[in-house]
Amino acid sequence: MDEKKLTPMMAQYLALKETLQDEILFFRLGDFYEMFLEDAKVASSILNLTLTSRNGIPMCGIPYHAATNYIKRLLDAGKKVAICEQTELPAGGKSIAKREIVQIITPGTVVEDEFLDSLSNNYLLAISLLKEGVAVAYCELSSGLFKLQLLPLESRFDSLRALIEELHPREVLINEENYFNNSSFKGVIDNLNTMVTRLPLWYFSIKEGFNRLRSHLETHSLKQFGFQEGDGELSAGGALLYYLQETSQSSLSQITTFIRGEEGRYLLIDEATRRNLELVRNLQDNSVKGSLFSALDQTVTSGGARLLNRWIASPLARKEEILERQGWVTWFLEEGSERSRVRSLLGKSRDVSRLTSRVAMSRATPQDLYAIANSVATLRELTEEHTATYASFIEEYLSDEEIETLVKLEDQLKGALREDVSGLYAAGKVIKEGYNSELDRLRDLSQKGSEKLEEYIESLKGENEIPTIKLGHNKIIGYYLEIPKIHTPKVPDWFYRKQTLVNAERYTTEELVALEGEINSAGELCDNLERSLFEELLTLTATYTAPLLELGELFNTLDVLQALAHGAHLYNYTRPEIVDEDLLEIVEGRHPVVEQFLPLGKFVANPLTIGEEGDRFCLITGPNMAGKSTYLRQNALIVLMAHLGSYVPATKATIGLIDKLFCRVGSSDNIARGESTFLIEMQETAFILQTATRRSLAIMDEIGRGTSTQDGMSLAYAVMESLIEQGVKTLFATHYHELTMLDTSNIQLLTLAVAEVKRKIVFLKRVQEGVADSSYGLHVAKMAGVPSDVVKRAAIFQKQHFADYTFSHDQGQLDLFTDVFESSTNPIVEELLNRLKSFPTEESTPLQALNLVEELQKMVDELD
Repeated sequence: MDEKKLTPMMAQYLALKETLQDEILFFRLGDFYEMFLEDAKVASSILNLTLTSRNGIPMCGIPYHAATNYIKRLLDAGKKVAICEQTELPAGGKSIAKREIVQIITPGTVVEDEFLDSLSNNYLLAISLLKEGVAVAYCELSSGLFKLQLLPLESRFDSLRALIEELHPREVLINEENYFNNSSFKGVIDNLNTMVTRLPLWYFSIKEGFNRLRSHLETHSLKQFGFQEGDGELSAGGALLYYLQETSQSSLSQITTFIRGEEGRYLLIDEATRRNLELVRNLQDNSVKGSLFSALDQTVTSGGARLLNRWIASPLARKEEILERQGWVTWFLEEGSERSRVRSLLGKSRDVSRLTSRVAMSRATPQDLYAIANSVATLRELTEEHTATYASFIEEYLSDEEIETLVKLEDQLKGALREDVSGLYAAGKVIKEGYNSELDRLRDLSQKGSEKLEEYIESLKGENEIPTIKLGHNKIIGYYLEIPKIHTPKVPDWFYRKQTLVNAERYTTEELVALEGEINSAGELCDNLERSLFEELLTLTATYTAPLLELGELFNTLDVLQALAHGAHLYNYTRPEIVDEDLLEIVEGRHPVVEQFLPLGKFVANPLTIGEEGDRFCLITGPNMAGKSTYLRQNALIVLMAHLGSYVPATKATIGLIDKLFCRVGSSDNIARGESTFLIEMQETAFILQTATRRSLAIMDEIGRGTSTQDGMSLAYAVMESLIEQGVKTLFATHYHELTMLDTSNIQLLTLAVAEVKRKIVFLKRVQEGVADSSYGLHVAKMAGVPSDVVKRAAIFQKQHFADYTFSHDQGQLDLFTDVFESSTNPIVEELLNRLKSFPTEESTPLQALNLVEELQKMVDELD
């Protein structure tokens, strides 16, 4: 492109574009955002815009007032957007207005509701590889959360994957040298389904990170936040903060503290376990439907839902914190009417945390400010009842002085803003009448200018005894006073002649000129003053950022606590006893998600007992579809819910604190990583064996099924022995029934009950002691719709090749491959025989005997 032929506007565009990386530049021209060159080609394709050209330069544009929808579509397509606005009018003979990039919008830095999922946290994550581990920092800009952590060196990539699975960040910042020089790290990053931004090495300087964080909070050190000058976490924290400052072009005053990740405060839950237990998303379509989150979510605010999401992702590991939450859940459960009142109050409030972040970044609307005022009013209304009870809760977030200042802010905002204020700023519809006398005067002048002029004319007539004075106006001389020549002797000398006509003279006065000027400029002055007053309110509210964020967190926490109580009330949950002893006892436990998809009372509850000594390993056998996986997962979820501070779906539960939770269930190939199902299964198993402790709970389903029977059974045996030796509390489901023939002195043998009725299999879903007598694979195949001739061929092959493949067991184990068409011991037959044996013949009447015969005939009919 020939720079000499460029217009001044195009030269300005290219100069701004040169300062960017891969952002699409929205260049403001009048009422449109224009895009040029490659940006225009990309944007027109994504947004379905018409691509045109001028002087050979591709271009497209969108109306500025409709930009939000277009920006969201670009963000969803994985693009960043730079906003360029006109900041000064042309001056001093310049032919072009000054323009600047005022904001860079990326998926991880948005705070506007239009770009956010109200139920999900919007994390931006920074990662830096160090010799001592992986430095990570993440921020939720819309709430001001900023956390730093150093992941341990020995399990750094496993821990990193677990963190990414926990956060589901919208955008990830990485050190580009780490990416290109470490193939393992590159593999982790390339497998992410999110936007990745590669930054140069200097972003991640530990020294600069310390200075950036210290400068942001205007402190001399970071000791009060737990950081020393050379701490590795500052590498990621500094890069994250600098990136936020660059893109937002704001003070980021909503970031009021830096939180250091505490080791031991939360359960360790790895990537696979989070996925397999479907904590916040399901495995089918990655939505929340069917997840633990969906089952527990009885929140009434979006902020509460996001906090519940965080609690589920990070269960507590400390007894005192769990019991504190549990206590509030119990109180809300017992105080049903108060729970209803709180749900009603919070349900009417807006998202205070996100409102405050927009205020801090000067992006709040008038409606946002009024919503903040209403939120303070909600706090006052909340504490009108149970004042003493709430006092202890509120003081963890706000002092009495802070509450007083917020109440003053509420009064100022409501005293200034109209109650019917709209979402976007609309001149004349923001500041209420009576708030500012000058604004009232200008509005009055703007709206009643003609009346003011008429009043002035009447006053002139009376003061000067001139009965005829006509007000006129033309483009040349503006407003004038036309007086017939017969009255000119009465005209005072402070009237200035403007024109002479045949029968009249036209005059003006200094007061008329001033009044004309005021009327002509009143509308503009009125708009400018109202805008100035609104910006003053915005600035004022921003000074209350810290207590407002605390108010938002207070509401969110209150909402989650009442939601857990409400769920416990709806689904008849019980309060688990949290104990220091290393044991687990669950009486009549239920799966919290599955039971909600069944009619009331139809879910079959099952127990689990694991003591401090011996029998800490449960070996579970049973057919496909009998409910083994549900049983495994439900116990893991019950333990996790207890660590949230929640009630649990059981009639009684005693939960010993655990440090780590593992769930290794069915895997699938990961083609992108070049990993087979069996490789993934072994990687997950290896992590458990290397990481689990006696305090851990491990859920393992079908270890070794992805390889040959011999290899699989051998691996399952070795894994089982290792977990028993380590004393890990384990639920281990398997189809390798041969494992039950081994030494079972430290093993609980459990199975899922099965009944055979009319040569059909019925899965009773009931866990009982013992060993399954068959996998019933052919029955399941038949139930799944496999053609009957295929099932018959399989049965014939089974009889021919596995007829002698049986094994004995102390409990009288039956043939592993019971024929699908031959009836094994039938419970109906057993019951029929028992009824006959126990019938008291000598003591019974003939009628009673006939009745028995009729009942037995009906039972025989069921066998046909």
